[in-house]
Amino acid sequence: MTSVSTGILKLWAEQASQNQLNGGGLGVVQSLWGYVTTTSAGFHPSQVALVLDILGNVTSNMELESLYFSVDAVNKVLGIADQLISDMSSDPSLSVKESLGPRLLWCLENLFPVMSFTSEPFSFSYNNLALQYTVTSCDSLEGNQIMHLDVTNTTISLPGDYTSDCDVTIFSMTYKPQNGTFSSQYDNGGKTGYSYYLASEIQTKVMMLNSESNHVANIKMIFTCGTSDCDRTAVCVFWDFTLNMWSSKGCQTQVTDGMTQCICDHLTSFAVLMSGSIPGDDLNDTILSYITEVGLVLSIVSLLLCISIQVILLRRSRKDVAVYRHVSILHISAFLFIFNVSFLASDFIKQDTQETLCVALTFCSHLSLLGFFCWTLVQGTFLVCRLVFVFHHVTKTEFLVLSIVLGYVCPLAIALGTFLVYFPHHYKMDETCWLDRRSGALMAFTVPVIIIMVLNFLILILVIQKLLRPSISEGKSEDEEVVKKLAKAVLFCVPQFGLTWAIGIPIFAGNKDLSLQYLFCLLNPLQGFFILLFACLMDKKVMDLIKKRFIKSADTNSTVTTISS
Repeated sequence: MTSVSTGILKLWAEQASQNQLNGGGLGVVQSLWGYVTTTSAGFHPSQVALVLDILGNVTSNMELESLYFSVDAVNKVLGIADQLISDMSSDPSLSVKESLGPRLLWCLENLFPVMSFTSEPFSFSYNNLALQYTVTSCDSLEGNQIMHLDVTNTTISLPGDYTSDCDVTIFSMTYKPQNGTFSSQYDNGGKTGYSYYLASEIQTKVMMLNSESNHVANIKMIFTCGTSDCDRTAVCVFWDFTLNMWSSKGCQTQVTDGMTQCICDHLTSFAVLMSGSIPGDDLNDTILSYITEVGLVLSIVSLLLCISIQVILLRRSRKDVAVYRHVSILHISAFLFIFNVSFLASDFIKQDTQETLCVALTFCSHLSLLGFFCWTLVQGTFLVCRLVFVFHHVTKTEFLVLSIVLGYVCPLAIALGTFLVYFPHHYKMDETCWLDRRSGALMAFTVPVIIIMVLNFLILILVIQKLLRPSISEGKSEDEEVVKKLAKAVLFCVPQFGLTWAIGIPIFAGNKDLSLQYLFCLLNPLQGFFILLFACLMDKKVMDLIKKRFIKSADTNSTVTTISS
C-alpha cells in the first residue's frame, strides 16, 4: 500500500463513527500502519484530523464490543501517532487551531486501558513517542504503596483503598511535540500580562488496578526544560480536556538545579510551562520571603531576651498573681521561640534528601504553635477570672491544672493525633515542611486556632468593657487615664493573645490581596518583638530592673574612673 486518499480516510472515519468496521476497526489500523511503514511522505496536514478521528472511534468501538488491542496493535498505533506528530509540524498553526495535539493525547490515554494485559513488561520507542509498560502485584511494592519508574524518574503512590492481591499496571508515555504544534494556553486564574510556552516533553501516566482504570494517585515526576534550565517561572501543569488548556490544579512545583519536580494528586498527561519573564507575583513572593526571614530573626532574639527577663522576674516574685503572669508569658515566649526556629530551619531543608528531618520540623512547628495559642488562652482565662470573680483568688492548684490540661495536654493530643492519622503520605506538603492542605491535616491547626482566637477576642472585649465602666469621679483627667488604660490593654493583649494571626484567615480562605499578605508577613514574624515590647518593657518591674542594672553599672564605672584619676 503506497497511498491513502482523503476520500478513503473520510469513509473509514464515517464507518468507524457508526461502528461499521469489522473487528472494531483493527483492519483499518493495519492499513494505516502499512502506509506509514511503506512511504516517507506521511499524511497531509488536512488528513491528520481524519486519522485522529479514526483512531479515536476505533478505540471507542473496541471498548463497546469488549475487544482488546494486542501488544502488537498498540505498537502500530504508536507508530501511526509518531508519524502524525511529525506531520503536524508542517502546519503548526493548523495543529493548534484544530487541537490536534490534545486530540492525539486523548486517543492514546483511552487506548491503553483497552489493551489485553500481559505479565511481561515491555517498551516501545519512536522519534517522538516512547512507551514503558510496567506490571506488578500490589503486595510486592515497596512499603506496599509505592512503585518507581526509573526510566522517567517517576514515583507513584497507590491510593489507600486497594487490596493486597491486586495487580497494578502503569503505562508511562513520553510525547515530544514539535515546535509550536501544541497549545501553551494556560488556565492561570484569569491573570493578565502572562505569556507561557511549553518547555518540556509531555508525560502521560495511566494506571490500571486489575482491569479498572484509576486516576487517583500521588505522583512525583522529574522534568528537564529542553535545552535550557528550568527557572523560577516554571510551573507544573496537566492538560485539562474539559477546559482544553493546561491547568495546575492539584499540582505543586519545585525547581532545583535547573530541573523541575512535579508533585500531583492525579494521573493524566503532564508537562512544564515557563514564562518569558518573571511574573510580578514571584517578585512579591521574594520580598515577602525576605521580610519573613528578617522578622523571624528579630523575633527570635527578642524572645530570648523576653524569656531571660521573665525567668529573673519569676525568681523575684512573691505574689501568686505575678507568678501566674510571668509563667504564662514565659510559656508563650518559649513556644513561639520554638516555632520560629523550626519554621526558619525548614527553609534550609532539602525535601528529597532530608524527608525525616522535614517531618520532625513539621510536627515541632505544629505542636509549638498550638502550644503558643493554648497558653494565650491560659493567660486570657486567668485574666477573666480576675476581672469577673473579683473576690476569688485563683489558687496554685487551679492554675496548675489549667496550665497542664490547656497548655500541654491539648496541643500534644492534637499534634500527635494529626501525626498518627495522616502520616506518612498525607501528613505534610511535598514542597515545604508544613501540614498538608489537600488531605485535611492543616485543619488540625486551623480549627483549634480559630476557636482560641475567637475566645481571646471575646476576652479582649470584656477587658475593654471593664475599663469603660464609669468611675465615681468623672473628669478630663479620668477620661485621659481611661484612654491610656485602653491603649495599653489593646497593645498588651493583641500580640499576647495571638490576634494578629486573624489577618491570615481571609488569606487562608483564598483572598489574594497583596496588602493583606504584606500586613500578615510584617506583623506575625515580628510577634516575638511585640511580646517583648508590650509584655516586658511595659511592666513596671521590668523597667525598675533595667534601671537598677543600668544605674548600678553606671555607678560602678564612675567609681572606677574616680579611683583611676
